[in-house]
Amino acid sequence: MPRRIPLFIPIVGAILGVALLYGIGVLRPLQDNLRWLLMPAARIFAAAGFVIGGNQDTTNVSTLRSQMKDMEARLAAVSVDYVKLRSLEEENRLLRETAKFLSTSGYDHVGARVIARNTEGRTATVLIDRGAGDGLEKGMAVIVGDGIFVGKITALSQYLSTVMLVSDERSRIAASPPGARRLFGMVQGLGNGVSQLTLVPQSEQLKSHDIIVTAGTEEKIPSDLAIASVDEIGGKATDPFKTATLQPLAQTDELSLVEVLRPAALRPAANR
Repeated sequence: MPRRIPLFIPIVGAILGVALLYGIGVLRPLQDNLRWLLMPAARIFAAAGFVIGGNQDTTNVSTLRSQMKDMEARLAAVSVDYVKLRSLEEENRLLRETAKFLSTSGYDHVGARVIARNTEGRTATVLIDRGAGDGLEKGMAVIVGDGIFVGKITALSQYLSTVMLVSDERSRIAASPPGARRLFGMVQGLGNGVSQLTLVPQSEQLKSHDIIVTAGTEEKIPSDLAIASVDEIGGKATDPFKTATLQPLAQTDELSLVEVLRPAALRPAANR
């Protein structure tokens, strides 16, 4: 019987033969023909892969954009809630300070809410939701916090009042050192949230960070209501009067709740 040739021998021989033919260039025309025949199919598969991949990328980008918009909306909502919370906390703090001041001073008062404001340029006024029907009158003092004077009523109707703030260029308030209850200068508004102390005699002691209060020389404005603190002192030693720039003690551009001191407040001891 003839001996069987192992199967791997012809396979190896075929591979070696193909390699030899490829090496000498005999198979190059066949290779080029196969490449030409298979090129359309390769292009189709490549295009299909690009479309599938592109659709996945587009879907992912759209999803990410949607998620980003959702996160931005949530962040905006949280920011608004935070601002509202801080505003309420500040209102509560001022209300507690005002309540403590009024309870110890015995001043007659009416609470009011700021419903409009005009604090641009040299004008500084706010509109409050109380008026003549609530016993208010022109010239009454308006305060916030721990007895901080912010302005006085200059016009009113039955249910509304206009308050001219200290920084209004038309505002003039008689000023005094704390507890002195005497006129030693005038707080004058300059507009843009700024005021200054003027007409202070050179003989008066005045230094930075001193607190300036109402003098009580005006009929409807009690004495010792804090107005501002001294910032920088101006004028020459040879001038008859000193001047000083002032730092406000209350942020009048953010007023929301105020208290109006009525005429009985001028004589708190008589009501005890």
